[in-house]
Amino acid sequence: MRHLLFICLLLFCVACEENESVDPTIMPEATTTGANTFGCLVDGWVYASGRWGLPVAEYLEGEEGSEMTISVQTGLDSYIRFTIADPKQGETLPYGNAYFENQKMEDGKVYISRMSDGVFSGTFEGGRITEGRFDLKYKE
Repeated sequence: MRHLLFICLLLFCVACEENESVDPTIMPEATTTGANTFGCLVDGWVYASGRWGLPVAEYLEGEEGSEMTISVQTGLDSYIRFTIADPKQGETLPYGNAYFENQKMEDGKVYISRMSDGVFSGTFEGGRITEGRFDLKYKE
């Protein structure tokens, strides 16, 4: 039984391997090319994607409108997630349903600089979050 527990623990540790070639203390550049980058400051601390996997932009369209949810793992147990209702290129819109490390965050605003050809880019801020930027690929 101990061997089985040890093997399960070992597999869990290997599955959560981080990419140490990415420096989590450096904010990504603000681009609009679909570079799959994400970064922001939370209480003045840098949180950036890349070390723990790529950020995800999920676009959903329904009868009541569309929404884009951005989710990124920024540490072993650290995630940032928020949703934008009816996103449109060139507009500043509110974002909501924001979470950081399983804590509900204040709503904020996002400027969408590009939403075309499968690329979703922009900047965001709100409450404890400042200097946020993302440049993601998504499927329509």
